[in-house]
Amino acid sequence: MRVLILDDQPGLAQVLAVGLRMEGFSVLAFTCPHEALKAMRDIDVLVTDYHMPGMTGPEVARRAYVQGWKGSLVIISGHPETFSEGIENSLVWSILEKPFSTRELAKRLRNLA
Repeated sequence: MRVLILDDQPGLAQVLAVGLRMEGFSVLAFTCPHEALKAMRDIDVLVTDYHMPGMTGPEVARRAYVQGWKGSLVIISGHPETFSEGIENSLVWSILEKPFSTRELAKRLRNLA
């Protein structure tokens, strides 16, 4: 399974990427939504923070879908109660509240298969 991690906190993006690689996933990690969008074509799952400067995680997913991406979406957030926009059910597979472990994320990703 090919996973793209998108979080504006570089440390968290890298920790998640390393942990998921150790769990057997193929992972790319990004901190910039615009750069992530360029790499979405061959991605099975987008794991993205909701709150990021410039573009929310759901907006990244919507733009990727418009570009032809048909993968699954996992939203991660430390404050899901502050979501300022609706999230379409067709886009979201899961919402995972921070803090969480890499193993917990890996388990959710395996449930997609």
